[in-house]
Amino acid sequence: MSSPRNWSELIHRAVQRRQELIADASTDSFRLFHGYGEGCPGLVIEKFGDLIVIDHKFELEAEAESLVKAIDKVIESKVIITKGHQSLRTKLKKRFIVRKGKLEEANISCQERGIPYDIRPNTPHNLGLYFDTRDSRAWLRKNSADCRVLNLFAFTGSLGLSSILGGAKEVVHLDRSAELLSRMQSNYELNGKKWDGRSFLKGDIYKHLPRAIKAGKKFDGIILDPPPKVYSSPHASNAPRGQDFGQLVHLCSQLLSEQGWLMCFFHRFDLSRDQFENEVLKNTHLPLLVSERLSSGIDFPEDNPEHKLRVSIFTRASSQKNGQPTEV
Repeated sequence: MSSPRNWSELIHRAVQRRQELIADASTDSFRLFHGYGEGCPGLVIEKFGDLIVIDHKFELEAEAESLVKAIDKVIESKVIITKGHQSLRTKLKKRFIVRKGKLEEANISCQERGIPYDIRPNTPHNLGLYFDTRDSRAWLRKNSADCRVLNLFAFTGSLGLSSILGGAKEVVHLDRSAELLSRMQSNYELNGKKWDGRSFLKGDIYKHLPRAIKAGKKFDGIILDPPPKVYSSPHASNAPRGQDFGQLVHLCSQLLSEQGWLMCFFHRFDLSRDQFENEVLKNTHLPLLVSERLSSGIDFPEDNPEHKLRVSIFTRASSQKNGQPTEV
C-alpha cells in the first residue's frame, strides 16, 4: 500500500453501518469490514464470536498494529488474528499471525440468529461459516418443512442444517472432502440434531447424481452451491467450466419432485444474475421459473448489486404459493 490508511475512520464507519447486527443479542458473528465496498479492496475483517479474523491480499505488516488498535476501540474481542491470502506466496505459518490474545482462548463456535455453528480458527481459509449466505439460511428454515433436501457442495453443512432446523424430514449432504463431513456432524451435534451415515456422503457429485437418478431418487429441495471453479472430474460428461451450471442443473432437475425447489448460488462476476438464471433455465428438464431472489446482507455493502452474492430459487412454472402463481 502506498500510504497508511485512516483505519480508525474506516472501521468506525463500518461499525456504524452494522448496528442492527451488533444490537442483535442472538448473533455474534458477521463481516465486520468489507473492504471491496468500504474503501480497502483486498481486505476483509470477520467476527466469529469473540474472535476477529483479518484476511488480507496485500502486505499488511506495516499497518497491522494501527488496524488492530482501531478495531479494539469499537468492538470487543478476545483474540485477533491476521491471515494473509495464499496469493502472497509465503508459507502459511508466516501468513497466520495472532495479533491479540491466545488462539486457544477463542471460542470454537459462533452464533447466528440463535443458532450455533462449529468454527475452526486455524483453518487456512473460511473458518466454517460464510456470512453472505445468512438470508439464504433464513429462507431454508422457512421453506423446508416436511421436505427431503439434497445439499450439494455442502462445505460444513450450514445450509442443510438450516433445512433440518426448518423441519425437513431428511437432508442428504454431499461433498468430496472427508474432513468436512466431520464438521457437518459437529454442527448437527451443536444443535442437538441426530444424524446417521446416510446423512453425509463423501464423493464426486458427477458420479453420485447419475446414480441417484438411475435409482429413481426424488428431492423436494436441492441446494446447488458450487464454488467459483468446480473441480475437474472423470465422471463429468464434459470438462466442468466455471460453476458448471449447465451440467449440474441438467442432473439436478431430474431429481426434483413435482412441487420441489432448486436454490442456486451465483459466485462468479463474469456473468450477470440474469445470464446465470438463463443458463439454469436453458439446461433444466423441467418448466422452471425464478420464484425468489436473495442476496448478501448489510455487512456486504456494494454499489453494484451484481458484485454481491446472488441466490435464485427456481420452482415449477405450474407451482403455486398461497394459491397464487409464483413470480419474480
